[in-house]
Amino acid sequence: MDQIKAIFDALGPSNKYLIWDISLYVLFLLNVVVLMTLPDGSTLGTLLSIIVLIFIFIDKTFAFGHILKAPDPEYCHAKIFIGTYLIRATIFIAPLTIAGGTHEGKVRTAGIVAGMGGAIYMFMRWFTDQRDVDTTIITCFNTDVMMQNAGTLLVLARVVLRDRLLLGTVHRRIPSRVFGNSAAHEVEV
Repeated sequence: MDQIKAIFDALGPSNKYLIWDISLYVLFLLNVVVLMTLPDGSTLGTLLSIIVLIFIFIDKTFAFGHILKAPDPEYCHAKIFIGTYLIRATIFIAPLTIAGGTHEGKVRTAGIVAGMGGAIYMFMRWFTDQRDVDTTIITCFNTDVMMQNAGTLLVLARVVLRDRLLLGTVHRRIPSRVFGNSAAHEVEV
């Protein structure tokens, strides 16, 4: 419960990270504009916009550091944890993906502006915070346990998504085409 309180206490601007806080507020507003200008039925664009908004919230509140119960959550989140870099990359890539996947001019413009803003933010945070971090301390906790959990998560994701993404399965029509008597014009080589 203390971690959740600390996360919500970090929502306001801080003196220590004021320039980063302001840039995150601007990125949040730009991505809200992208979300509001998306046309109806744009499921992928809406999902990507919501993910970016959640990632901006995580980056602003140092949520990784608080959730992992690090001794110094701000240091763990901002400087060490590799997940922070990955969410910052998503803040950069997702709006550009939305801009590239639409034909609406205003969505494309807002997506490009939000994506370029995310790119500048990601690069500047990497340059000032994460550039000099040693690779042996890229996590805030035991690296061996992290690798085991990541492997387990990948195996579970493959099992769960196997039928939906057709991973490791043969297309359903192939056996009927091979064993059935098809007309000459239906045979594919």
